[in-house]
Amino acid sequence: MALFNKPATYIFFSLMLIIPFKSSAQSNSSGFEFGLNFGVYMPSKYSANYYNGSDKNINNTKWLLSNNVAFAYDTILNRLNVIEHTAIDTFYVQSDGWPTNMHYKLSVMPGLYGQYTFNDLYALYFDFNITKLTTQDVIVFKIPLPYLSEPKQYLSPIRGVEERVYFDIGLRRNFPKSDKISYFLIGGLSVNNTTVKKSSFYIDQKEFSIINNYINGVYIGPNAQTLNQKQGGIGWGIYLSGGASFRFGNMVFEPGINSHFVNINLNGYKQFRPGFGAYIRINLNNFLFGGE
Repeated sequence: MALFNKPATYIFFSLMLIIPFKSSAQSNSSGFEFGLNFGVYMPSKYSANYYNGSDKNINNTKWLLSNNVAFAYDTILNRLNVIEHTAIDTFYVQSDGWPTNMHYKLSVMPGLYGQYTFNDLYALYFDFNITKLTTQDVIVFKIPLPYLSEPKQYLSPIRGVEERVYFDIGLRRNFPKSDKISYFLIGGLSVNNTTVKKSSFYIDQKEFSIINNYINGVYIGPNAQTLNQKQGGIGWGIYLSGGASFRFGNMVFEPGINSHFVNINLNGYKQFRPGFGAYIRINLNNFLFGGE
C-alpha cells in the first residue's frame, strides 16, 4: 500500500481516465443515474493517536485529573480503593503509559451515489458516504500500595469514536467489454467532515470522558455540544476508485475498491494520509424505471 502514499500515483491513474479508448459497444445513451453504496473502510491509523490521552493532545488525562474535573480524580481514587481492598492515597499515569500506535477498526460505510452519463465512456460521478470509526487501546496507571515495594500497574481501556462523512466528485471512465460487463475507473476531489463523538478511558467499567469542554477556563459539562463545542471539521484530498459493472436484466451491480488521499481536520493530525475501502453499488435507476 506504500504506492498509494504518493500523490503522483493518484495523478497517474487520473490521467488514464482521459486516454482515448475504442469501445466495442458504443451508444448515444446519456442521462442521470443513482443508487446505493454498501462498503467497508479502513482509514490511515495516523490520526487514531488523537484519542490516546497523552499531553500532546487537546483531550488528555492530565487536564481531567489535575483539575479534578467533575470530581473525576476523587471518583477514580474511590473505585481503586474498592478494587484493591486497601487505602490508596494517590495514583498517576505511568510516564510511558499512553499508547503510541493506536489504529482504527474496519468500519461499515454505507452511502448514496449518482452520476450523469455523457456516453458509454464518460460520466460525471459523485457519492456521499458516512462511517463511524472506533479506536481502542489501554493506558497504564501506577498505584502505590503500602505492601508493595514498587507501584502496581493498572491497565485502563481508552477509546475514541468519530464520525466521518465523505463527499466525492469526479470523472468516471468506462471500459466496456460487452453489453453485460464493463470495467471503470473514477478519480476526483474528496471532501470530508469529521466529528469527534467520544474520547474516554474506563476504570472498573465506569467511563471518564477526556473531551476538553473548557471555555475561557470554565468547565461547561458533558452537554457542551449544545454550545457548538465540536471537535473536528472539514478536510479534503483526492480519491481513486475502480471496479467492474455487471448487468443482470434491469439490475446493475458494481463491486469495486477505492482509495482516498486526504487530510482529516483533527488538531495536530492534519497531514495527508491514505485510506482504503471496498464496496458494492446497486444501480436503482434501472431497477425502478427499467433499462434498455
